[in-house]
Amino acid sequence: MRWLRFLMPVISIAILTLAATLPWGLPTADRFVLPLLPVVAIYHWTRDQDAWLPEWMIFLAGLTLDVLTQGPLGYWALVYLFAYVVAIFASRVTVEGFVGRLALLAGAVVVVTVFAWLAASFYFLEMLDPEPYARGAIFAVLSALLITPVLGVFGTLSKSVRTVRLTRGG
Repeated sequence: MRWLRFLMPVISIAILTLAATLPWGLPTADRFVLPLLPVVAIYHWTRDQDAWLPEWMIFLAGLTLDVLTQGPLGYWALVYLFAYVVAIFASRVTVEGFVGRLALLAGAVVVVTVFAWLAASFYFLEMLDPEPYARGAIFAVLSALLITPVLGVFGTLSKSVRTVRLTRGG
């Protein structure tokens, strides 16, 4: 089971990235909501100190999303790496209770979304409409209410049970 705990962050981010590339039949204005789902998993696994989440995997997830959605190459890779940095800074903040953790997650998603909006505006050399980005951030925070407990269950199930071996000193 140790290998499952080792690979669970990579598997969950890969699944959410591939789910973000699928044609769900969303209107053009609402297509920004799906690529923010891996941000929730990146945030979750970065805050888990026992999880293995290499930076190259985060970059690869973003690059995969760029290639499969035919977007600007490197855009989502940059956004996901920025989300990783935001999650590292958020992991240094101690909060108590469900509401505090949700507020910290919402703040991280908003910061990442603003960065994504600014990066896209810079790419197109014009200020883009922030409404799709705001809807995407709201959807990502609401979906985090479902995704985070599932990731937590997978993380708990994949933890190996450590046995204690008591020996007499001599």
